[in-house]
Amino acid sequence: MTKGRMFLFMALAMVLACGICVQQGLAQEDDYQIGTGQLSVQSMGALTLGSDLAAPGAFQGIVAMGPNPATDGDWPCFAGGAGTGCAGIPAGGLVVGVPLQVWDVSSANGQIYYTFETTTAHGKAKATITVKQGSTVILNVSGSLGKLAQNQIYYVALSGATFTGAVAGPATITVTTKIGTEKITGKATIQLQ
Repeated sequence: MTKGRMFLFMALAMVLACGICVQQGLAQEDDYQIGTGQLSVQSMGALTLGSDLAAPGAFQGIVAMGPNPATDGDWPCFAGGAGTGCAGIPAGGLVVGVPLQVWDVSSANGQIYYTFETTTAHGKAKATITVKQGSTVILNVSGSLGKLAQNQIYYVALSGATFTGAVAGPATITVTTKIGTEKITGKATIQLQ
């Protein structure tokens, strides 16, 4: 075998060894206890975006409220995620609690969840979730989401969300996420009766 071929085979062996032995990026879920609720954040995967993408550095996705999962980790859950039944979800899928628009005011207790996508935004992140009826705040929680990476899709879920002082009528859920210097906001309206 010539020295040139030997060098090529050694280089190929090194590339394969590094590709197999280097720890692969895994979905990371972080949970934070906030009052009586549980706030969690998890990346649903990396994105390959063109370099010509214009600002802003993050985009708000869906905002909804559904029932609490029967078993912690049942949802939100996505293909390849770490939750109970995540392995059976086809690629590109996401499981969330049924987004309910109408809640019984006397027993409104559920999970508020939302998604967002980062492009250039990254670093320490903080979430604030506020639910208002008119000017009355019936839920207000905030907490750290840890350090987030750019070019990722994330979901945030607040399980055990309960309202204080709620009355029959519409309520507006507002979610605000600050990632480094970037700030995004999303809203949804539910009906309490």
